[in-house]
Amino acid sequence: MTPELVTFLSGFGGSIAVEIVLLNQYLQEDRRRLPARYRSPLFWIVRLLLAVVGGGLALAYEIDKPLLAANIGAATPLIIRAFSEGIKPPLPEGVAAPPVGTTPFKKTDTAGSNSASP
Repeated sequence: MTPELVTFLSGFGGSIAVEIVLLNQYLQEDRRRLPARYRSPLFWIVRLLLAVVGGGLALAYEIDKPLLAANIGAATPLIIRAFSEGIKPPLPEGVAAPPVGTTPFKKTDTAGSNSASP
């Protein structure tokens, strides 16, 4: 096997290992009830594509150690999320950034809240 193939398969396997661990947790908790997503072919297609991205990221980072490539594969969802959150247009001058962990454009309904006004 070529070193590139080993790197790709290690990243791919690391990504798949995450799902195996999650499935194991569900099976340990309640063997009769798996989440509905595991019955969806679309979920498995997307999950496989995510594993391919994990292998691709390991190659892109030029990882030469299989264990490190597996770590990149396992972290792929977080890496992709960081990429997508990092590519945002700059805020207009005078506009403050939202607090970390909030959704800046999410509509909230405050009309029925019970909190007292100062």
